[in-house]
Amino acid sequence: MPISGAVVVPVPGREEEVERSLRSLPGVEVKGRGAKGIAVVMEGRTTKELKKLSERIEKWEDVVDFQLVYLNVEDEVE
Repeated sequence: MPISGAVVVPVPGREEEVERSLRSLPGVEVKGRGAKGIAVVMEGRTTKELKKLSERIEKWEDVVDFQLVYLNVEDEVE
């Protein structure tokens, strides 16, 4: 199962709304929020699934940037 860590950078003043939206997504766990953004861990069945989820978050109106920090792939389901 692939697991990734990322920092989601919200539009200033929209941090709470973005965090709430992230928490509502299946496979996304919010780990914390700081001055540089919201730290998340994401799990998916495939790397393709994680890529789609990342791209979806990156396109949100209240998101300035999506920074992938790490990606670990062990037993990927085909």
